[in-house]
Amino acid sequence: MSVDGGGAVVAATVLGRGPVAIVYAGRLAATGVEVAVKVFPDRFDRDTAMRLDRERRALATVASVPSILPVDAVGEYSGDRSSLVTELCAGSLAGMLTRGALPVSEVLVIGSAVATALAAAHGAGVVHGGVTPHNVLFRRSGEPLLGDFGLALRERFARDPMHALEYTAPETLRDDTRSAASDLYGLGAVLYATLTGAPPFPRRTGQAPGERILRVLRDPVPPIQAIPGELSNLVSLLLAKDPADRPADAARVAAWFDHVRGGRSTTIPPALNPLAPPAAHPDTDFDSFAGRPETGPPQNFPAPVPPAPRPVIHPAAPPAPPQEVRAPQPPAAPPPGRTLVYTAGGHAEANAQASRARTGRWKVIAGIGAVMVAAGVTAAVLTAGGGADNPAAQRDPAPSTTAPARETSTAPDIELSVTAVNDLGDRVELKWSAEGDLDFSVVVAGENTDTMVLVANRQRELTVPVDQARKYCFQIRATDSRNIYTSEPVPIRGARCTL
Repeated sequence: MSVDGGGAVVAATVLGRGPVAIVYAGRLAATGVEVAVKVFPDRFDRDTAMRLDRERRALATVASVPSILPVDAVGEYSGDRSSLVTELCAGSLAGMLTRGALPVSEVLVIGSAVATALAAAHGAGVVHGGVTPHNVLFRRSGEPLLGDFGLALRERFARDPMHALEYTAPETLRDDTRSAASDLYGLGAVLYATLTGAPPFPRRTGQAPGERILRVLRDPVPPIQAIPGELSNLVSLLLAKDPADRPADAARVAAWFDHVRGGRSTTIPPALNPLAPPAAHPDTDFDSFAGRPETGPPQNFPAPVPPAPRPVIHPAAPPAPPQEVRAPQPPAAPPPGRTLVYTAGGHAEANAQASRARTGRWKVIAGIGAVMVAAGVTAAVLTAGGGADNPAAQRDPAPSTTAPARETSTAPDIELSVTAVNDLGDRVELKWSAEGDLDFSVVVAGENTDTMVLVANRQRELTVPVDQARKYCFQIRATDSRNIYTSEPVPIRGARCTL
C-alpha cells in the first residue's frame, strides 16, 4: 500500500468497513508512525481530486483547531484505488454509544469539540456533509475530534439513502441539500444520542423505509428528560425541521458550550447566543435570558470534567489484504412486455446514478418510496406497453380491488389529478392539482426500464427527463403523513398504464 508523500504503509489490518470504503490501521514504513488508511472502491477522477484538494487546503487554514481531523496524505492502493491517510484514533463515539448514554459532563466536552470544528470549517468554506457518531473520534489522550469533512467524496461515492438516516436533516432527505444548517442538525442528532443512548428517530423492527423517512420529516423530536433545561432547548433548536429555525451558525453553538463549561468567557453577547430571542436588547448578556446570576456557569450543569482517555482499539480481525469493494451494479432491464413494479424495495442507487447522469434539476430517492410509501401500501404496477407484442395493450386496465393501507373512511376526500402533460422529447413537464398540506412524488414507469420515484416535495409540477424512444406512464402520489393518495396514471406515446 503506497501513500503519496508518506511512503509505504505496512502491517495493515482491517479496522472497519463503512458504506463506501474500508479503513485499515497500519504504520508508515519510513517513520513507524501509526496511521489510518481509508481505501475507496476506485480511483478519484480529476474533478473529485481537484475538489478534495480545495477542501484540504481550506481546512489547512484552520489547522490550529485541535478538534478537526485533517487528511495527512492522499494515496493509492494497487494502482487502481485511491485512499486517504489520517491520524490513527483510539475509537469512535459510535462505539461508546453501544454501552448507552453518556454523562452530561462528557456530552458538553463532545458537543463543544464538534461545534468548534464545524464553526472553523464553515468559516473556511467547508461543509462537513455527514455528522454522525461514526465521524466523532477520540485521540488516545481522550480528546474528541471530528473527521471525514467535505462534499467531494460524498458526491463522488454515493451512499445508500437509508444509511445514517437517523442523523440526516429533513432537507437532505428531500432534495440532497447539504449545508452548514444540515451540519447543525447532525450535531443535534449526535447530542441527542449521547444524552439518551439512541438517535431521535431510531429504527423500529419491521418498519418500512417510507415510515422511517416520514418520522424524520414530520414527527416532533421526543423530549429529553432529566437533563438541564437549556441543554435540552439547544438540542431541540438544532433538530428543528426548518433550517431557518436552527441556530444561525456553529460559532454561536460553540460559544454556548464554551460558556456553560466555564471556558474562555463568562458572559456571551446575544449575537453569539443560540438561545437568545431575536429581538433581544444589544446590551443584554447571556445570563439574563436564563434568569440566572450574571457570573459563573448556568445552574444545574455539572462541573466540566474531561472524558477519561479512551483505550486504543486494536482490530480483532487478523491481518488481511484489502478486499475490493465494487459499486452496486444496476439491474438488467426487463424484457419487452414485462410489467414494471413500483415497490418499497427498489434499486435506489441504480436509479439515483441514472438520474444524476441525466439532470441536476431534481434528486431521486428510489426504493424508499420517495417519502410516500408506508407499511402495507399496495404496490402500483405500471405497464408501459402499447404494441402488438404486449398483451397488456390489448385489454382495458383492470380496476384496483385493494385499497391502500392507511386510507380509511375517515381520511379527507382529496382529489389528486394530473392537469398537464407536455412531452418535449427528451423531457416531460408534469403539473397536478390537490388541496391541502401534502408532500408529493412522481412514479415514472418507462418501457423496458426500471421504475423510478422522484421527490417533488410541496411542488405541484416537475420536469422529468426521459428517453425519446420509450413510452412512459406517470402517476402522482401524495401524503399528509397519515394517509396515502394516488392519481390515475397518465400515459404518453401510446403507452397503456395498468394499476
